[in-house]
Amino acid sequence: MKKIIVSMLVFAFVNAKAQDKFSLGIKVGQNLSTVNNVYVDHNAASYHVGVVAQFGITKLISIVPEVILSQTKLEAAPDPLDFSPNSIIKPETYHLNYLAIPVLLQVKPFKGLLLQAGPQYSILIDQKKDGIENATFAFKSGEFAAVAGAKVDLGGFFLYGRYIVGMENISSGKQLSNQIANESNWKTRQWQLGIGMTLFNF
Repeated sequence: MKKIIVSMLVFAFVNAKAQDKFSLGIKVGQNLSTVNNVYVDHNAASYHVGVVAQFGITKLISIVPEVILSQTKLEAAPDPLDFSPNSIIKPETYHLNYLAIPVLLQVKPFKGLLLQAGPQYSILIDQKKDGIENATFAFKSGEFAAVAGAKVDLGGFFLYGRYIVGMENISSGKQLSNQIANESNWKTRQWQLGIGMTLFNF
């Protein structure tokens, strides 16, 4: 097993040295998500994992499509009106699992540094809620977003960070619960930080 892992790392490092037109890699990282609803706590942590392709147009410009399994986690803050002598406050957590497809324009201003920006469409594939109530049909089936970020190329490996701004209200318009009232648009904001590995260059 160790030999296989070492061989993969050496292969990725050698391939990264070539100036090729196409590359394929994998990535994994953490999400810090929030929405602009008054009853949702900010910066709830979740995860993402995906596959990254890169199509070189010139030595400095590339198109980077990705397919990412990404979770948006929303944690409810109790409504102050719910505090009463007989109430039992139970914070609620929603787990929204998306298949995100960003298509980014990548520019290389300096060696080892790449800037990225572009649109993203996310398909809601699963939604769960911690608690007794069911969250089914509480959220829309898809979301458009704008993405901007940067990537540092480490020769076969890369580090990245990006900020994602949701362009649509993700709530279906139904009131989800007493703890999360629909008092404002549910537009997401998300930081993504992670590490990736280039597997192939062609």
